Amino acid sequence: MLVIAGLDPSGAAGLLADVAAVAATGARAWAVATAITAQGQGGGRGYQAATPEFLLAQLGAVLGGRERPRAVKTGMLATAVLARVLSDLLAERPVARLPLVVDPVLLTSSGLPLLDTGGLSPGEALAPLLGRARLATPNLDELARLTGSDTSTDEAAIRAARRLPSRAVLVKGGHRAGAPVDLLVEGRRLTRLPGRRRPGTARGTGCRLASAIAGHLARGKGLEDAVRQAKRFIERYLDEQATTH
Repeated sequence: MLVIAGLDPSGAAGLLADVAAVAATGARAWAVATAITAQGQGGGRGYQAATPEFLLAQLGAVLGGRERPRAVKTGMLATAVLARVLSDLLAERPVARLPLVVDPVLLTSSGLPLLDTGGLSPGEALAPLLGRARLATPNLDELARLTGSDTSTDEAAIRAARRLPSRAVLVKGGHRAGAPVDLLVEGRRLTRLPGRRRPGTARGTGCRLASAIAGHLARGKGLEDAVRQAKRFIERYLDEQATTH
């Protein structure tokens, strides 16, 4: 499968985390970089975005052979220009009909902005790409920024999710007080996916979750099954992090 995101040199998030998550599903990742970030244990310090020409060169190189990906996942896109270029490319063969998972990354955990919207709102900047997505995976803050809507309750978050143009939305509930409950919104259908809160924090869980979902989709799983299996992978990852820190 094809993963398109920023490179975090620490490996806690971004492309290195994506590749590890995809491998855990039994799929194999092609990793295309939208940006190189400067971040690590001390937080984020900045990033250098790829040019549109170089992004297209990377994609042309990995898509130019006989082998074809079976799913696509996007993470950090760096600029609205790159988001538009990518959306245009994903409308073309051989990737136009592949399941696309969009993780609409807007900020690092430490608060560093990761999307230059070029004067647009985040929702406007990502709308063309989200419109192609089988699934978007925003956290509550990202959902609020994308829609300009209240997300303070489950009911408000569900209404906001239905405003996104993607076919389905997984609203990640980890930032809400109490037990974390993710909400899978597919039109009028709603599936609540409860979890268990672990002590401490871990960077890159959103990257890993979206990549694992896409990995399972690449292997032919249905959407809800892919989401449930990816959540179990993240739960194991968090348990491992808790025992090693």
